[in-house]
Amino acid sequence: MNKSTSFFSVIIPTRNRAALLQKCVQSVIDQKFTDWELIIVDDGSTDLTREVVQEFKDDRIKYIFQEHLERSSARNHGIDVANGRYVCFIDDDDLITTDYLNDFYQHYESRDFPETILRTGFVRKIKEKSITTTNYDQKKHKNPVNYAAYHMCGVWSLSIPSRFLEVDRFPVDFPHWQDTHLILRLLMKHPFVQLSNYNYIYQIHEEMGSKKATLDFDPLERAELNVAAFDDLFSAEGKNLAKYLKKNTLSFLKAEKYIQYAVASIAPNRTQSRLIFQKSINSGIYVSLYKNYILYIVNYIKYIK
Repeated sequence: MNKSTSFFSVIIPTRNRAALLQKCVQSVIDQKFTDWELIIVDDGSTDLTREVVQEFKDDRIKYIFQEHLERSSARNHGIDVANGRYVCFIDDDDLITTDYLNDFYQHYESRDFPETILRTGFVRKIKEKSITTTNYDQKKHKNPVNYAAYHMCGVWSLSIPSRFLEVDRFPVDFPHWQDTHLILRLLMKHPFVQLSNYNYIYQIHEEMGSKKATLDFDPLERAELNVAAFDDLFSAEGKNLAKYLKKNTLSFLKAEKYIQYAVASIAPNRTQSRLIFQKSINSGIYVSLYKNYILYIVNYIKYIK
């Protein structure tokens, strides 16, 4: 990373989402706090992404193009050129409220700018409906690592001291679960504070990556890529993770991921869905996944011809 000249470096990886990116960038420009740089890393787009970015006449915006190497590589590329004291990440199809950076800054300023990872809450937005998600609570979740392993934490909900990212980066070998892979490593090492606000807007739509993963790709292959990321982290950091997580965390994560893909793949391929479902059962049966099991059975019966 370069020598700090901005307070925040905001990094947006993007690929072929010009229209969505335009709204995302505007939400950064609209921030109440103004000492930021925005780094847009274009991961090989073939649409009008470059032209959309060039329409914004703001010297704080940097556009970088790279050949298609997936999101982790794009984010790491952004980290390489970032000069901010703290780093935030935003997905190109999401939005942030005008207080997103300001609330982070106010916390840092009031405590003499500590090297602490901060987290804002996020809201899931489905068309006109907004759903508030669960924030970290020490009494309920025990520790930040445990929270991030079992809940959707999202790197885009965090403000991370740039120094922390000199050592730990996004894993480039996995197209899925790369956020959590990095987040768990960071939270084992560094202080963390959950803010009470909800400044990130996570938009649910048909073009989002998690939906296209089951529609455009082999769901079993995608499930196995997720599981490979789990195995990679727990193989390298198992002893350290054991200080914060239950013994069955790895098997639970596998069971949960397999059942999610099993449900998503029923309509296009019931035969493959049964195979993925069996992998979930083989990983373990968990009471907390009962809704997924019920959903699978109901949908499976629904699609029987």
